[in-house]
Amino acid sequence: MKRNVGLSAVVAVLLMGTVVWSQSTAAGTRQGTLDRSSDLLRLLRPPSAPAGSKVVMNVSEPLAAAHIYKFATTDYPGASSSQTTGNANGMAVGIFGYGSGTQAFIYKGGVYSTLTVPGSTATVPYSVNGLGQIVGGYVDNSSVIHGFVDTAGTFTQVDFPGAVATVVTDMNTAGDMAGYWQDATTSHGFIDQGGAFTSIDFPGATFTQAAGINAAGEVVGVYTDASNVQHGFILNAGVYTQLDPPQSTSTIAFGVNDAGTISGSYADASSNQHGFLYSGGIFNRVDVPGAKGTQLTHIPNKGAFAGYFADQLSEFHGVTGH
Repeated sequence: MKRNVGLSAVVAVLLMGTVVWSQSTAAGTRQGTLDRSSDLLRLLRPPSAPAGSKVVMNVSEPLAAAHIYKFATTDYPGASSSQTTGNANGMAVGIFGYGSGTQAFIYKGGVYSTLTVPGSTATVPYSVNGLGQIVGGYVDNSSVIHGFVDTAGTFTQVDFPGAVATVVTDMNTAGDMAGYWQDATTSHGFIDQGGAFTSIDFPGATFTQAAGINAAGEVVGVYTDASNVQHGFILNAGVYTQLDPPQSTSTIAFGVNDAGTISGSYADASSNQHGFLYSGGIFNRVDVPGAKGTQLTHIPNKGAFAGYFADQLSEFHGVTGH
């Protein structure tokens, strides 16, 4: 099994070098990057598990019967590629590109607008919560990566203490944040609850990134094991659970809503990318009809989940669905 790049790859940009969660249409192949950002997401040294943490390994239940989902594209006008990372209360966020350039967008009320953290050279939004607050990461003029929270146009910088790079990937309506930070050698997940940061490392992993957090403080994300195999995970009340859909060779758990439904994506043995929704012990595969590959990002409490798909020309399109 080939290693993928984690959250950073998701939107082809997640900043840490701006990469965004793109497992890409071929396992182990990273899609577009934002200049230097993707380099920050390559992690090396296995972190240690927090004291008192427990591991419940390998949630891999049968897939449910096929569901029918309705999809709507969220493609920035004229862009050569678009990826949607979050959707809540009628607002979608993501990234789009014209050739080699990548920018952030907001889509609300049928209108697209761009998003830029003041003074940044690159901005990547990862999620929007039920209050309309947008979180993500940006690169400053010194090429340092910081997390951010955008509350109605007021930006707050977020940095994990001592980190060389920080990205915020989700925030619940209580203001609790999830994300990942990088030290000199590797990447770790984190949560920030009331200004108190806690690092997250899946036991035995070579890198960990937290991607979603709900009102109960349940966290989901991605880690790579010692064999360079990528898995999704759940962290709930101090217990780590590995999460892999059936037939997965590489998994990303990206979002979790207050009902505990988890959204994400996985690659099968043929390197085909599929989205999934996991709820009540059941995985439902989600594929955009006719797509070459589908990946889901965040899922709100109400309304459509976010994601993106690759068409037969391997071009990315943002999408929402329910």
